[in-house]
Amino acid sequence: MYHCFSPQIPDNVRNQTVLSEIKKAAVKYQNMEIKELPYSKYKIYFETGSRGEYEADYIEHRRRLNVYTAMALSSEENIWSSGLEDIIWAICNEFTWAFPAHIKDENDIIESSITVDLFAAETGLALSEICYLLSNRLSPLVIGRVQQEVRKRLIKPYTERNLTFHKDNWSAVCAGCIGMMVMYWGSREEYDLIEEKVMRSMEDFIGSYQDDGCCLEGALYWGYGFGYFCYFAQMLREYSDGKKDLFALEKVKQIAMFRQKIYLEKNIVVPFADAPHNYNYHIGLLHFLAAEYDEVEVPDESYAACFDDDIRHRFADFIRDFYWYHPGLKGEKKQENSIIFSQSQWYIKKLEYYSFAAKGGRNNEPHNHNDIGNFIIFSDGKFIIDDLGWPEYDRDYFGEKRYENICASSAGHSVPVLNGIYQERGKNHYSTLLEAGEKTVSFDLTKAYPAGSCETLIRTFSIREKEICLEDRISGIHGTIKERFVTRIPPVIKEQTVIIDEWGIECSDSAASIELEEKEFRPRLSVCKMDMQEVEKAYFVDFVFSPVENEKRVRVIIKKAYPEP
Repeated sequence: MYHCFSPQIPDNVRNQTVLSEIKKAAVKYQNMEIKELPYSKYKIYFETGSRGEYEADYIEHRRRLNVYTAMALSSEENIWSSGLEDIIWAICNEFTWAFPAHIKDENDIIESSITVDLFAAETGLALSEICYLLSNRLSPLVIGRVQQEVRKRLIKPYTERNLTFHKDNWSAVCAGCIGMMVMYWGSREEYDLIEEKVMRSMEDFIGSYQDDGCCLEGALYWGYGFGYFCYFAQMLREYSDGKKDLFALEKVKQIAMFRQKIYLEKNIVVPFADAPHNYNYHIGLLHFLAAEYDEVEVPDESYAACFDDDIRHRFADFIRDFYWYHPGLKGEKKQENSIIFSQSQWYIKKLEYYSFAAKGGRNNEPHNHNDIGNFIIFSDGKFIIDDLGWPEYDRDYFGEKRYENICASSAGHSVPVLNGIYQERGKNHYSTLLEAGEKTVSFDLTKAYPAGSCETLIRTFSIREKEICLEDRISGIHGTIKERFVTRIPPVIKEQTVIIDEWGIECSDSAASIELEEKEFRPRLSVCKMDMQEVEKAYFVDFVFSPVENEKRVRVIIKKAYPEP
C-alpha cells in the first residue's frame, strides 16, 4: 500500500496504550446499534444556525469507524471486520457526507447529496484507505459499494465540474483527498487527467502561507491543513517513484517548523486566529516531518494526541499516528527563544519568567480576527494578557455577524479603541512592521482603523527581563482613547494599578481613569482536553484618556512583581 502500511498495526508500547483505550470503546459499541443521522437534526442548522446537534451524530459514525478499523488491524477476530462492514455501510447510507453548514442550497437534493466539502473529502479518503488496507477481510460488496459512493459523491463531481476551493486548508484537504482517492481507485490515465487541477490546489494552499512559514489560521489549522498536504505529498512521491517531491520545496520546510515555534510550554500554544490554547499534536505527522527535515524538533510524546483528543476523529491522522510513529525517535531541542515571522508579522519571545507574543498583519487573513497589534503574556502556566482564541462555531460566526463576536472583533483584543471606533475587516486594513529585534518590536497600526480615525498610530513593545513596556504614539485623534487589555483572570484594581495574578499594569499618565468590563462568551470546547467551561468570562481592562487632540503618547508598564491579591 502507499505509505508502506501493513495489514497489521505495528506493535510497540505507545500503540498498545492507545489500542487499550480503543478496545474499551469497541466493547461498548458491540452492544450499541448504529444510529442513523436523523433529518430532525440535519435541518437544525438551516433553521437556527446551530451546528453541534447533527455534527455530533455525524462524528460518532467516524469515531466508530476508527475504532472498528483499529480493532480489525490488530485482531483476526471476525467480529471486528464484521462490525467494520456495518459502520462502512451506514456511512455509505448517509444522505450527504458534507456538513449542513457547507451546503449552499438545502432544497437542492442532488447538489446537497454530492457537495464536496472538507468532511466529505475526509470521509471518502478514510473509506478508500480502509478498503485498501483490509481488502482481504471485507466483503467485495462492501468494497464495491464504497467505490461506487466515492466516485459518485467526490471523484465525478471533481472531474466533471469546475470545482474550486478556498485558498487555505480547504485546498489541501479537499483536493488532496480526491487526488489520493483517484490513486487508490483509478488508473494512471485517470489520475493524469486531474493532476494539474490537484496541483493548482496544492499551490493555492502553499500560497496561503508567506515564505516565513507562519500559519495565519492558527496552530490547530496548521496541523489540519498542512497534515493533509503532507499525506498527499507523501503518496504522490511514492506514486511517482520519487519524481514529484513537494517536500523538496524550501517553503514547505519552513511551514514544517511552525509547530515548534509557536509552542510556549507543554501543549500550550500562541492562540492567535481561530486556535485553541492547548493543542496536542499528531505524533505520526511530527515523526514523519522529523525524519524528513533535520530542522524539525521531535516533541515530547506526553503531549501527543490520544484517542478522543481529535474531536473530529479524522481517519487520516488517526491511522498515521499508528504507522508513522517511530519508537525511540528522539531529537535535540531546537526551540528558539526569539521568533520573528517578518512577512506574517508575528513576533514571539520566550524568556525565563514569561513568554510574549504580538502580531500585526492584515484584517482579511484566513480565519480572520480583527486583531492587528494584539499581544499575549503567558507566565507560570497562565495567560496574563490573553487572546480568547476561537468561539463556538455557528452560522453567524461564518457570516456577516462574525465581527459581532468578541473573539473575532477588535473589541475583544488587547488593542486601542479610538473614540469608540474599532478596527475594520478587509484587505485595506493592515499594519506595517517597523522594527523587530531581540528586545523591541514596533508596528504602524494606522491603517487597521477606518480612515479618519487618527493620522498615525505606532505601537511599540520593549521586552525586558520581568516587564514589558508598551508605548502607543497616536496623532490626529479628536476624542477618547481606550488602551484595552484582555484577560480571563479576574483583575483587581488598586488605585492606579491593575493586578492580574502576580502581574501589575500601570499607566504613566496618572490622569487616566480605569474601567473594567465583563463579557461572557462560548469557547469552542473539547479540543485536546482544554480546561475551559461551557461559558467563559472575559475581562476588558481599559485605561481611558479624556478627549485629546493632536498627539498623545501613552506608556504602559506590565510587570511581574505583585503577589497574588
